[in-house]
Amino acid sequence: MTIATSATELRSMLAEERETTGKPPTAKAFADFHIHTRFSRDSILTEEKFIEKAIERGLTHVAVTNHNNVEGAIAVRDKVAQLGLTDKLTVILGEEVSTADGEVVGIFLERTIPRGLSANETADEIHRQGGLVSIPHPFDPFRGSHIKEGPLRNLAEVGKIDVVEVFNCRVTLQRHNQEAADFAANYGIPGIAASDSHSSFEVAMAFNALPAFDTADELKAGLPENEWHASRSTVFIHLTTRWAVWKNTFDAWRGKRTAAGPILGPQPVEQVRREPVQRPAPSELPPTEKADE
Repeated sequence: MTIATSATELRSMLAEERETTGKPPTAKAFADFHIHTRFSRDSILTEEKFIEKAIERGLTHVAVTNHNNVEGAIAVRDKVAQLGLTDKLTVILGEEVSTADGEVVGIFLERTIPRGLSANETADEIHRQGGLVSIPHPFDPFRGSHIKEGPLRNLAEVGKIDVVEVFNCRVTLQRHNQEAADFAANYGIPGIAASDSHSSFEVAMAFNALPAFDTADELKAGLPENEWHASRSTVFIHLTTRWAVWKNTFDAWRGKRTAAGPILGPQPVEQVRREPVQRPAPSELPPTEKADE
């Protein structure tokens, strides 16, 4: 595991890793599992710019995890196909869900999971869709939207967490990443690094080098072999998200839509609890497998 001192050093490491370990090219994946684009209210990163930077900097797999919608990930996946770049970049559909207990990320999703469910219900829905449950920045006190410790430990104790972000580039103090790493180790949960990119500068500030995969099951099987590398973002990177929120708000006021789907932001736990959303009807969810009678 490596913490690089700068983004430039980190990306040089990624290029070197690909040259020395990527033979044949499909032998290894170089992945980032936490990316935001313009479908998140706190990002103005377009599909084209993200794809350009991801490929240029050596990523082979990316999970696009916009706040409370999977449509942004679909937009990136479709743009990659339109540009004829599917052999260079694999796009995984994901979502960072504002649960009633804090944020939970779903990877390998099929459709949007409504915000406002409990963390436990959200984890169940992720697994119903055949996806993996990832916990983002679990101990970052500077984000009011992070998952609370009680629900977090409950998920871990019942085995509903597939992976934990043990290094998030946007976490301000390294000791909070270390808390996440200790938590994952204590519960025997695999760890990943995540850029949590909201801007083009941040793309590939973290990568995970692990066996190549095409499905959620293959990714889960390969996670114990993951070797992650990351570089911490400057604290000033949070100004880019504030700018994005202001710009997206202003554009909406002008009647200008910046995306073809919903643009939603992170919601603090208290706000989700005060403003619960309508839960999905049973008919909107995949059928629950019943035990043989």
